[in-house]
Amino acid sequence: MILVSGSGKLAKELEKLSTKSLPINILSRKEMDITNEYEVSNVMKDLMMKPDYPKYFIHTAALTKPMDVNDRNPLMSLDTNIVGTANVAKMCSKYGIKFVYISTDFVYGDKELVDEESEVKPSNNYGWSKLGGECITKLIEGSLILRCSLCDIPFRHKVAFNDVFRNSITHKDVANIILKVKDEVGIINVGGKYQSVYSFVSNYQTVKKGNGSHIAPTLKLSTKKLDSIINE
Repeated sequence: MILVSGSGKLAKELEKLSTKSLPINILSRKEMDITNEYEVSNVMKDLMMKPDYPKYFIHTAALTKPMDVNDRNPLMSLDTNIVGTANVAKMCSKYGIKFVYISTDFVYGDKELVDEESEVKPSNNYGWSKLGGECITKLIEGSLILRCSLCDIPFRHKVAFNDVFRNSITHKDVANIILKVKDEVGIINVGGKYQSVYSFVSNYQTVKKGNGSHIAPTLKLSTKKLDSIINE
């Protein structure tokens, strides 16, 4: 069984991939508040007593939207993205569950081209909080960190930037990739074609074109490592 923390888009896309041979169960905040160490410990203890106990834990729960909430309320960001990650990671380590941490390409900041060995230097509190979660994950033996360039579809904003370029990818595509790489160890960049945010969104819906390089960074991910794994 695979456990997934959170109830956002990625968690829901993963749940759709559940099968009899590989069931995927979602733990929403109502079922397990990751910021409550005692609650996490009790829930995980109960789950490990079941015959079909979890072999994998995919940690998607995070404080992400709106992204600037991490700047306006850094303590909430710390509680959810760092302390919450630590609470879950400790239980995975205790019970020998494979821990898969969903991170972000925002840990790199604003750079021309980055691979998994590139320097990390976040440009906002969201990136720093997710990097904090990565530090915790690296302490867990056999863990996996996926640095994703996720973009919401349907797109939530009225304007998509034509001067900001990224390797945007949908939650649906990332969910499928997670199941293919879940047994890997280390760090993997996860993204799609390098293009403007406007071009990416236009593949799915009509949206106004605008400029936003003064707001959002351009970043080009190297996905050679991911491609080699997928194409094996």
